[in-house]
Amino acid sequence: MNDSSTPSRRSEFDALLRAAGGSEAHGHLVDVREPLRGALGPDRPLVMLCPHADDGAITAACLLHDHAVRRGLPVIEVLVFAGERNVAAPWLNDQKKITMREAEFRLECNVLGAEAVCWNLEGYRQPGYRPTEADVAKVVDWFVKRRPGAIIVPPATDAHAAHRVTRALAAVGLLGAGLHDTLVMTGWTPWGPLARPNAYFTYDGEAERTKEWAIHCHASQILLTDYTQYCSHLGRAYAALTREWAEGHSLAGRAHRTDERFVGVELFELENYDPDRATNNPPDPIHRALGLLREQAGGAATPPSTAAGPARTAAST
Repeated sequence: MNDSSTPSRRSEFDALLRAAGGSEAHGHLVDVREPLRGALGPDRPLVMLCPHADDGAITAACLLHDHAVRRGLPVIEVLVFAGERNVAAPWLNDQKKITMREAEFRLECNVLGAEAVCWNLEGYRQPGYRPTEADVAKVVDWFVKRRPGAIIVPPATDAHAAHRVTRALAAVGLLGAGLHDTLVMTGWTPWGPLARPNAYFTYDGEAERTKEWAIHCHASQILLTDYTQYCSHLGRAYAALTREWAEGHSLAGRAHRTDERFVGVELFELENYDPDRATNNPPDPIHRALGLLREQAGGAATPPSTAAGPARTAAST
């Protein structure tokens, strides 16, 4: 080995090591109920943006049901790209397939206790799900009228174009409506696992059965991909992980509750403005919007922070 080559590469090693660092604490997760408690109200609903009809059931059925039914708070599921035709029923024409998927979506919302909204954007019929000007106007107008207190969106790294466009539309809606105090949550989807979850929602066996019912509402999809057992195993694996994190670190910055009745966990990332994610290539539209909203707020608004430290609402510093 030629030792003379080491000094010239030392700065490169340091740069690589710095890239793996950061200010975020490892293993600290907050119970998502805590930040949601300060974000939601009778006129500030919890909104789940669903690129496809079954995404709400897969991603956050237990959380949605808990807030809609057990807590009595307004919960809205939005089918962003209404008109899905991916139905394993060749005897139906395209219009019947669209009607079937929308009916399945509304049935799921009835099971979970959520209000069902179908945007039916023209972008569904454009290459790459590219929204039209009318689509953008519809999204902004909806955010202005409904003023969500918290939204759940797909990850920025999601492999499905419809999921990435949904995240971008959420950013457009937040910015267009000037909602600097809306809590932004990224939820797990099969197409985009969460790289840095910092919030969890525990659910019991009864809630797990509700999630199964919600998934089974989408009969046209079960023949293609049945997520029932997949979500059950994943939720139980996440539950085991949160218990493991509680041993070596902490959940919500304090000793983990001793209640072991929960069988599964839904994981989320509470988004806090990160300038690096707003300017990287490609940029994360949510973080670009959060940065612009933060500038508009001028630091005057100080929303409630979570116990997880770095996970705070949009306008936090």
